[in-house]
Amino acid sequence: MVAGRPVSLAELADDLAEITGRIVWSTVSTTDRLGRPRARIMHPVWEIGAASVIGFVGTRRTPVKVAHIARSPWVTCAYWSPDHDAAFLDCHVTWVGAEAWDRLAAGYDPATLWPDGPSSPEFAAWELRPYRIQVIRGADVTAGLPSPIWTASSTTDTVKTVRDENTMTAEK
Repeated sequence: MVAGRPVSLAELADDLAEITGRIVWSTVSTTDRLGRPRARIMHPVWEIGAASVIGFVGTRRTPVKVAHIARSPWVTCAYWSPDHDAAFLDCHVTWVGAEAWDRLAAGYDPATLWPDGPSSPEFAAWELRPYRIQVIRGADVTAGLPSPIWTASSTTDTVKTVRDENTMTAEK
């Protein structure tokens, strides 16, 4: 396996937009209180530019999601296609609400899931702020080329994990 190649966000933005736009559905993982992963399929809508990437995903405040995000507000959004093109976005999550509706509508009609609109008691959303993005092209892997990886400098050293026998917390 060839190691990743550090790049600027601008260098991978076009490939990221193409892959997430083509694949659409993402496997999104959270972790439970014991650090075990939990995956689900979601439809994030990304605003991808040369200088920033932000995503929004409509969801419901299920007890599992609420507990997982309260414990660890970090997710990975994984995209994969049969030709082995892939994108991985490691993100910080913030719960948001009606303010995300129009941004979701840029990617799909959220009223198909929440007919009462953004004021529906069932509607919630996540704001996704990536701190690490990797784009993989199947053809590049075959050729032995490294995959581009962007990492936000402000998040590479911000969290130290502290464990005790019952909990796991993050400290700055």
